[in-house]
Amino acid sequence: METNLTFENIPSVLMQMNSNVNRILALLEKPANPLFPEKFGVAGFHDYFKSLGLEMSPSKQQKLCADGKIPCHKFNSKLVFVKAEIDAWIQSQTSPNIKVNGKSDATLLLAKSANRKMKGGDR
Repeated sequence: METNLTFENIPSVLMQMNSNVNRILALLEKPANPLFPEKFGVAGFHDYFKSLGLEMSPSKQQKLCADGKIPCHKFNSKLVFVKAEIDAWIQSQTSPNIKVNGKSDATLLLAKSANRKMKGGDR
């Protein structure tokens, strides 16, 4: 944009520059293509779950959604999941690592699993 700068048009040029700077700042404030949007469908749910290192079969997901145990919404007969609600649900499904007699729950669970495997099966 070529403009002959004169004393009379300085205010209008400054206003236009200010407008351009505000648009640039607004663009910089937006995250550029977040990995997972705030809302996603069934396929996005599976991808998000896998990204967290969790596994859930599609049939298990469908059953939990039908029972109302996983927070989901319907939009045009399709399931929609809200990332913040899924995060809160995952947090509610986990328990803190509690120490019993100086050993953590995780340590006790691993020891029990190892004992079952040494005895020849998971009974």
